Amino acid sequence: MTRRPAHQSESAGQALLFDDDLTDRVLRDAHDPGYVLVGIAEKVHTRAIGTRAAEFAIPTRPDEAATVHHLLAAGRLIPGARVPVQLDGRPEPEQATLVDVAATATTGPAPGDRVLVHVDVVRPGHGLVTCGAADFSGSIVRQDGTYLVETEHGDVLGRARSYRAGAERLARHHGFRADPVEIEHEHEVYG
Repeated sequence: MTRRPAHQSESAGQALLFDDDLTDRVLRDAHDPGYVLVGIAEKVHTRAIGTRAAEFAIPTRPDEAATVHHLLAAGRLIPGARVPVQLDGRPEPEQATLVDVAATATTGPAPGDRVLVHVDVVRPGHGLVTCGAADFSGSIVRQDGTYLVETEHGDVLGRARSYRAGAERLARHHGFRADPVEIEHEHEVYG
């Protein structure tokens, strides 16, 4: 059981939680070199690069530390074993806690991976986009000779020249590569 860190500013932390690049980097770095929580305040430090040794921990940047704490609170990172640690050549009086990646955070595709994307054209000019592996969806609507690409929340990402290009744009927005893209024209069936 780990102690919770002192109350931090919510406004700074909330913005960091949605920074996809930083979150992805923190999850990658949690594998190698890894993180440790040092002291009663559970300050985030990085383990030695290459060896993952926790004996000589290096302090992390404040935005990276806040993201580690947010991912711990969200369950994507979990506290691990307790280990002795040295800071500035001096041993810490209290053991540090290793930070491990939760099993659920590693089961899905990683950012940059190729994912299968389905486009169901439910009526002429309107396609529903789904990707079960990466857990995102959206829609593509024909408007003024091009296709308007929207997220599942209705946010417009931009325009595309086809359903395939729209699916690729939506996948890129979520950090993936749409390969392959399967398009099914259901309006022919219900026509």
